[in-house]
Amino acid sequence: MARRKTPTVEYTINGVTRERKKRTETFGTLEMLKSGKWRVKYYLNGHRYATPAFDDKMEAERYRAELEAERRAGTLKPPAAIKATNFKEYAHTWVEQHRTSKGKALAPRTKAENLRMLSNGLSFFNPYSLTDIDAPLIRKWHAQRCKNAGATTAGNEARVLKAILQTAVNDDVLEKNPVPGELTRSKTGKEHRAPTTGELKRILDHLEGQWRVAVLIAAFGGLRAGELSALERRDIEVRNGRVVIHVTKQAQWLDGEWIVKPPKSVDGVRFVTLPEWIAPDVETHLRRNVSQFPNCRVFVPSRGAKYVSTATWGRVLHKAMADAGIDAPIHWHDLRHYFGTELAKNGVGIRELQAALGHGTPAASLSYLEQEHGLTAALADRLPRLGDSSMIEFPRKTEVRTA
Repeated sequence: MARRKTPTVEYTINGVTRERKKRTETFGTLEMLKSGKWRVKYYLNGHRYATPAFDDKMEAERYRAELEAERRAGTLKPPAAIKATNFKEYAHTWVEQHRTSKGKALAPRTKAENLRMLSNGLSFFNPYSLTDIDAPLIRKWHAQRCKNAGATTAGNEARVLKAILQTAVNDDVLEKNPVPGELTRSKTGKEHRAPTTGELKRILDHLEGQWRVAVLIAAFGGLRAGELSALERRDIEVRNGRVVIHVTKQAQWLDGEWIVKPPKSVDGVRFVTLPEWIAPDVETHLRRNVSQFPNCRVFVPSRGAKYVSTATWGRVLHKAMADAGIDAPIHWHDLRHYFGTELAKNGVGIRELQAALGHGTPAASLSYLEQEHGLTAALADRLPRLGDSSMIEFPRKTEVRTA
């Protein structure tokens, strides 16, 4: 029985005609991932696709061969698993399933904010599959968002995009994260700062009642606006002439309703001892304005709302600043910034600062340290002074000359 002749092709090199076997064209390629798994990458109808990862190379090769057979038969279509790598579907699934580094689901406000970003700026990527999103496309999008929405908004959205695509890398859908790191740090440059001690005193001089007490607690206890709004009488006690506040919850306005939830991080549940000189103001406010029932709120809005909103806290502060003649970029949260920076100036270590602010990580507390450039006189004077007897003199090397 005659053997079937292997197909050959002729080619010419340096004027000499030669013959070689005709290469067999295969559909798709195999790619080994960093995890040791394999996947198939192929083009279909002008689009690039990547399959889910396989545990071994032979399994991936069998799947590639099946894809090739379907393509030759004209029946190949993108499978449902690959369709799921469309950015819009993947991103919304990510928001629902994502967990923090401590294994907890996203906070309601964070989840709502991420969904808002997906509906606004990040909707640009909805028509794309994950594998089609690359750095040039992201840079083009970021430049447009900076122009339309501002650099800060673009940076916030880029951070969420980077987190989503990093999960895709972990899922072996992408080989690497295409989001350039510098895009996640873009900001508009709008400045705001903590008030000086002199400015804070002038602000307090133009406040009275519960608003004065609230500013004192924010500036000298470091409570967030939502934590102040959720304070109840049972959260405050007086010990030996000092006020101790137990911070266990915060109030937030979300999707048209108030919710009360634990503080921003697990370490946000804490107790705060106020300076002794603030105790009379707090005790007077509790006696005159707060009911004796344990669950009565310490601060109440003037128009019958359930809790004092973030906007109300801001209006109170800015009115007092205007009355005091202070024209500076200071917001309510900067009172907490004042608390952190004053502790740092007085030698509090990073761990103590982290505990006082209720931060989950030391890195979060570092943002409250406003460092001056250079070495101040106060810091220079802390360096040890060496007397003459403490100085170490090294003998100089002498040259020996010969005549």
